[in-house]
Amino acid sequence: MIILIILLVLILAYYLLMWPKSTIFGYYPYGIRTREKIMALSFDDGPNPPDTSELLAVLEKHQVRATFFVVGKNLEKFPETGKAIVAAGHTLGNHAYNHNFFTYFVHPSLKTEIIKTQEIIKKITGQTPALFRSPWLIRHPSLLKAVKAAGLTPISGIFGTQKEVWQVNYQIILRDALQKIHPGRILIFHDGFDTKGGDRSQTVKAIDLFITAAKAQGYKFVTVNELLEIPAYQSTL
Repeated sequence: MIILIILLVLILAYYLLMWPKSTIFGYYPYGIRTREKIMALSFDDGPNPPDTSELLAVLEKHQVRATFFVVGKNLEKFPETGKAIVAAGHTLGNHAYNHNFFTYFVHPSLKTEIIKTQEIIKKITGQTPALFRSPWLIRHPSLLKAVKAAGLTPISGIFGTQKEVWQVNYQIILRDALQKIHPGRILIFHDGFDTKGGDRSQTVKAIDLFITAAKAQGYKFVTVNELLEIPAYQSTL
């Protein structure tokens, strides 16, 4: 009985705090309602060369623009890759600084993480993001308040596949992602792994084939800000 209660509590906690479609604490869009065949590709946890650079090459080949939610600590390590993302016309968003799970339940810490990453992105790219995605899609009142105070819009999305974290074969990633195709959806993939870097070569291969397959179905890709019709960056005026 105790095990069942614990399990139910964990399920409820996930639904409230981490489920991609949960909006119980406020606006946290995972897409739009539309019949138009458009989607937004987004990538978390970079920059992470060489995988991010190879992903940029794939996107350029297909003439697709995507949205990269970068970890501040990673951007400090690889500033040139961050600059390349912006120079290629992709949108760059805030994905916090340390990507540490427990940080995002402590209000002063999460506020510091958000602001610090904003400053790093501004210093390196010259742009101040208007989009934020919290690690693990965590959302709660304090976090959303801190996001709003920083002039950011929180962004959710649907994971292309939950198996991506283990970097399974690209064919598995592709198969799962193809099942997530839907008009107006924001899809989440990863070009890094927390602040640990990681091999994301299978994701890169899968994305190459995924774009081809989605386009064959009549889909086109836009950035998250274009999909939601909101600014990508904060005004400097």
